[in-house]
Amino acid sequence: MSIAKIQRNVYVIGGKLIDDNDTNAYLVYDDEKNYYTLIDTTTGANIRYVIESLLEILKGKDKLKYVILTSCKFENSGGLYYIYNLFKPITIAHFPDSIMIRKGECENRLYTPSPISLEIKQKQYILDNLLILLSKNITNGNIVVKYNDVLFSGSNTKITQYSKYIKYICDVNKCRSVSD
Repeated sequence: MSIAKIQRNVYVIGGKLIDDNDTNAYLVYDDEKNYYTLIDTTTGANIRYVIESLLEILKGKDKLKYVILTSCKFENSGGLYYIYNLFKPITIAHFPDSIMIRKGECENRLYTPSPISLEIKQKQYILDNLLILLSKNITNGNIVVKYNDVLFSGSNTKITQYSKYIKYICDVNKCRSVSD
């Protein structure tokens, strides 16, 4: 199993826990509504371990409600095809990255195309207890996702400005305390 708990209801899944050449995905649990949201999907290189870990923590396939992709980059969206076909979650990405994920191409890198169920076009979008913000630092549709005191930044590994209410910044490589 390749899961590590970051804090209550927040987990890192797969990626760097298995293979230094892969990327991390993050799982957030909404205990009020009893469902999970996956943020990013790794490259897909070690998808078997990612899926096994998800099944272990979810205790089945029906509690993964959302997959939010922070960008169309392969390191964020490469595993979506496999996760979508098994769990059938609502997939979310910001425009124009959403178009590229549907095509399976981002920054001249090809991967298996996947459906996007919800295409965000606003600069700020609230999804239950998650705040999704357009950042455009990596791609034109790159987003960051805030859950309580955790900021998920995807491929944006150099975030230096953040709210005083942020305690952790989690990107494709690691999750770090802002006090580090």
